Amino acid sequence: MRAVVVSPVFVGRQEELASLAEEVTRAKAGKPRFVMVGGEAGVGKTRLVEEAARLASEAGLRVLAGRCVEVGPDGLPLTPLVEALRTLARSATPEQLDRWLGPARGPLAHLLPSLDPSGGHGAGQGTQLPELVLGLVERLSEDQPLMVVIEDLQWADQSTLTLLAYLVRTIQDRPVLMVASYRSDEIDRRHPLRPLVSGWERARQVRRMELSRFGREEVAAQAAAIFGHTIDPETVELVLDRSEGNAFLVEEVLEHVRSGGDPAELSPTLRDLLLVRVESRSPEAQRLMRAASVAGRQVPERLLAAVADLPPATLFEGLRELVEHHLLVVSEAAQGYSFRHALARDAVYHDMLPGERAGWHVAYAQALTGNAGLATEFALVPAALAHHWFAALDLPAALPALLAAAATSSAYAPAEELKHLERALEIWPRVPDASALTGAELVDLLTSAADAAFRAGFVDRALFLLDQALAEPGVRVTRRAMLMERRAMVLRDLGREDESGATLRAALDLLPAEPLTYTHAVVLTSLAVIVMLSGDRDQGDIVVRAVEVATQVQAEPQLAEALITLGTMQASTDGDIDTGLATLLDGLRLAERLGAVETTIRGHVNYSHLLEMAGRHQEAIDFAGAGVELARRTGRARTTGAFLTGNMVEPMVRLGRWQEAEAAAVQAMRSDPEGVFAVPLLEPLAHIAVLSGRREEAQRHCERLGQLLRVSHDPQMVQPLAFARAEMRRLAGDPTGALKIIMAALAEERDVGMGRHAWPLVWLGSRIAADLTILSRDRRVADEAGAEAADKLAEIAAALPAIAPSTRGYRASTAAERGRPAGDEKAWEDAVAAWRATDEPYQLAYALFRLAEARLAGGDRRTATELAREASELAARMDARPLLDDIEALARRGRLTLGQEEREERPPEPVDEDPLGHFGLTEREREVLLLIAGGRSNAQIATELFISPKTASVHVSNILAKLGVTGRVEAAALVHRLT
Repeated sequence: MRAVVVSPVFVGRQEELASLAEEVTRAKAGKPRFVMVGGEAGVGKTRLVEEAARLASEAGLRVLAGRCVEVGPDGLPLTPLVEALRTLARSATPEQLDRWLGPARGPLAHLLPSLDPSGGHGAGQGTQLPELVLGLVERLSEDQPLMVVIEDLQWADQSTLTLLAYLVRTIQDRPVLMVASYRSDEIDRRHPLRPLVSGWERARQVRRMELSRFGREEVAAQAAAIFGHTIDPETVELVLDRSEGNAFLVEEVLEHVRSGGDPAELSPTLRDLLLVRVESRSPEAQRLMRAASVAGRQVPERLLAAVADLPPATLFEGLRELVEHHLLVVSEAAQGYSFRHALARDAVYHDMLPGERAGWHVAYAQALTGNAGLATEFALVPAALAHHWFAALDLPAALPALLAAAATSSAYAPAEELKHLERALEIWPRVPDASALTGAELVDLLTSAADAAFRAGFVDRALFLLDQALAEPGVRVTRRAMLMERRAMVLRDLGREDESGATLRAALDLLPAEPLTYTHAVVLTSLAVIVMLSGDRDQGDIVVRAVEVATQVQAEPQLAEALITLGTMQASTDGDIDTGLATLLDGLRLAERLGAVETTIRGHVNYSHLLEMAGRHQEAIDFAGAGVELARRTGRARTTGAFLTGNMVEPMVRLGRWQEAEAAAVQAMRSDPEGVFAVPLLEPLAHIAVLSGRREEAQRHCERLGQLLRVSHDPQMVQPLAFARAEMRRLAGDPTGALKIIMAALAEERDVGMGRHAWPLVWLGSRIAADLTILSRDRRVADEAGAEAADKLAEIAAALPAIAPSTRGYRASTAAERGRPAGDEKAWEDAVAAWRATDEPYQLAYALFRLAEARLAGGDRRTATELAREASELAARMDARPLLDDIEALARRGRLTLGQEEREERPPEPVDEDPLGHFGLTEREREVLLLIAGGRSNAQIATELFISPKTASVHVSNILAKLGVTGRVEAAALVHRLT
């Protein structure tokens, strides 16, 4: 029996293995972890990961492993996922597989067809794959803790990196351990893995370990394990010198020694060191090694046999020789053989002459073309063919192969689809009669590449490719119009709505008025969306025309879209809510019948939005919830599904169900919504935080929103952010800064949603303007800022529609704020009545508070007490702390009894150490001191606190004595300095 070349026992790395064992324990306890194992090629990463996987398996974890495959510069798409899925499918019962795969079965069958033998995989979309895989991981981990291993991440394709990054960000509260190995010496500053590694290092759930080379003790232990006995120190030193402590090279040198060779005679170069054992094998074995190296790290036996073209007896004799001498190992995953290490494969591959390598690539391409079943994974054959023909420099064969590979990748890997198409574009001019060969024109390739770029998230690249397509000569009119429509949609995604609309109008002008065609329907449907988003009533005929044309040319997908757009505009712009809801529902039902998932989800988004706008809060929650479930089932939870969750959360906020709203929004944020899709979740979180008095948390949300919306002018997104920012400024004592934010946000001329987002800003601005007017009056100074803002806001309010219950409430509150400096009780009565007609307790509580304030000023203490109590109960139920503070301050000033423990029932908000605490001031003296700092006279203090001027004078004298100051100016200065 031959001596082994691989150590039968695990040598060294005890500290690293202990760390991995800790991570297994943490993951098993429900704390998801991710470990990056880096190191140079051959240093022992795979052996360490295998040992960790053994420990995990013994600890009760299910282990799924996959390896990235180097084929060309980009790697085959999603091969680790394919390998893991194959392992899972082999080990599961049909019932288990059904439960685990769930809605992911069809899309994942594009990668592994055996998952869906019926062949009815359905349409896939690469952007949905991460969500579907996340669902699979979560379902697996519910049954059993899970360890996922991905090796050779340096060769990962972009889709694999995107998937892994998504899982690292989004897996929470699950018993999942992910371990990825990579060659750190191959990750230069331009490698796509490098920024990911840098980002992962900062994450709390991530651990990175870098493996170093073996020292003398480890080399001696490795040699003893392989030989079965210790070897002399001189040989250990020579082995260490030649291998430089690289674990794989140690084994190669030891095999040379075991075969009777002298380590001192070995070449110092890595390639020669690896090739010396290959060159000592028979010619047939060497031929098989060269053939196998062209396939990559591993190769199916039947494919190698077809390519090597050896008699069966010679073939298997050569394979046995290579396996016995540990140059190849049997690979169950590949149903064939793999190199013991990628370094050996690299050495053999690069030792061949260019023409020799090209010949082997041709042989692989011809074999796979003749029988795709020779490959282990049928879905990856097109990409392999494209690689082999391109590597063989057979461009006429490579071009159609690249297009076929792109078509296959489009279902699950748009980034790889784009790479194939861009390579095809690169060689297109060098292929004679490319159009005849492929049955396509250059403009077709540019269009497909733009579409792939857009789906992969490379929006600027998509725009560049579309511009190139439009620059192609001889493009017929209808095709040009369709290209312009796509360009407009890309521009809209970039936030350039005006350019998008102009492009669509130009496309429409290109088309002849008659006869109407499918192209007319497509362009008009897209233009209708731009018109709807603009809120331009004067352009409403375009939306109607889109419905008419789609109906006339029987373009049902466009008709569904156009009906949804028309219904939305009828309700949100024209104010005809009932008609709009009915029209939109017609479009939604048509989309459902057509199986148009994106359009169906859009219908749910808009319909729930309109229900909320109409004040039908619970209906909005229920309808949006049904849409969320559809989005989750189809892998869209982090895109349009996030919008739908936002449409659930907003009515919860209005209903005062803040805790429930926060929980739903936070849960949805765990799916890592893409870009602007996070906005409908972050904005209600910001509003709840600021209205609850959690200013630091609100500031964090607003900062992130500001980054996401830095180029957006969409009022439905910009105005809610402005409200949160302005309220923070107001609470921080900067009313002027708050007003600037409000006026800037209201400067946008577009009115979207019947003033739904503008009205809260108008009310808040009017509140601040009233505060400034009262403050200026008390200080006997001119009120220019407040008066100017109040006039401008009144002008805006007069132009805003107020059809829905909530907007009528804001209109009433805005009018009452305008009358507040004059003590207008009737206006606040109207505001309370308006808010009682809604189910929005926060605004009702505020209106009750202001009416109580007005009643108290008018001498009606009994009614003021009742109103303040109701306001306090509503605010306490929501934990609206700043509003509660205002209500309780009013109660203290007016000596009103709220009938409840004001502070004990609410957990105190964390605050800084009291800077005035050591002066021994009473609560009333503190109130007086703050008024002194605000410039009030004794008489003004008496009026505001409902006490006599004499009592106010006594308080002032006591305060000056306790502070140790000689006058009011010094007291005010002390307050400003300390607070």
